[in-house]
Amino acid sequence: VYHMEKDQLIPGNILFSDYSSLYTTDGNNTTIVHDFTANGHGDIFGFLKTSKFELITVDPHDSCLRVYNRLQDIVYKVAGDCKKAGYRDGTDALFRRPRFAIQDNLTPYLLYVTDYGNGAVRMVINSRTPYVTTLIRSYLKDYTGITQDHSGQYLFITYRDGLERFDLLKNTSIVILSRDTTYTNSAAIYDNDIGYLSGIILHDGLIIITDTYRHALVVVNASMATYSISLVCTGVPGHLSGNSSLCQLNQPFSLLEMDDDIYVGEHGVISILRGK
Repeated sequence: VYHMEKDQLIPGNILFSDYSSLYTTDGNNTTIVHDFTANGHGDIFGFLKTSKFELITVDPHDSCLRVYNRLQDIVYKVAGDCKKAGYRDGTDALFRRPRFAIQDNLTPYLLYVTDYGNGAVRMVINSRTPYVTTLIRSYLKDYTGITQDHSGQYLFITYRDGLERFDLLKNTSIVILSRDTTYTNSAAIYDNDIGYLSGIILHDGLIIITDTYRHALVVVNASMATYSISLVCTGVPGHLSGNSSLCQLNQPFSLLEMDDDIYVGEHGVISILRGK
């Protein structure tokens, strides 16, 4: 399960993607909303809701962003040259294996995209003629997950080996969490055991991240003067059950907060973390 969102068309349901299709589920019954691969619309990794009926989907295989209209069941391109990977800003922008996209909390026509293959975080002005610029580019980082704080000032971005915070007002970034020893002086936290960080959400002053290789959730306390870190649901791969201290995960990849619960997208399973 690569990404999850609340289903605005079917209250209580969750939309999720598995690379080829978009599904909706109530926890008991799951139906396909659209099979992108079978319909010749590439693949779907991350996606974001822009209205009750429309989603922007991120296609890492074709290296572009598309709009999917659920009401009309049509798909059309937003940004990037589908089936052509590369790196270029502007109205004729190119991406290389983008992963996730989010809307700006304060300015909905601004989108932020993790461009995995280019080691970049891109900003898309989603207008009649979309325009793409680059906020961050690092040849050493393969950016994956992304979220934004409620104030709209900071982006929190995961990459395979760490977590970065980007200040949209100052146009600067700092590394919060890293296993790379070159960051030990600037990183708030150093963790040599990081596996593969991906999904990320903010919850009650906590930054919660999936670590696929460690089968765990990394919890970073961002409400303290200095950051602190802990692991949740560690151990041999399994599924969430009973007391949270005993819960186990199997390749967690995505996260969703809904109705004060945290949903974890695992390998073929969506699990729920309830309570504190």
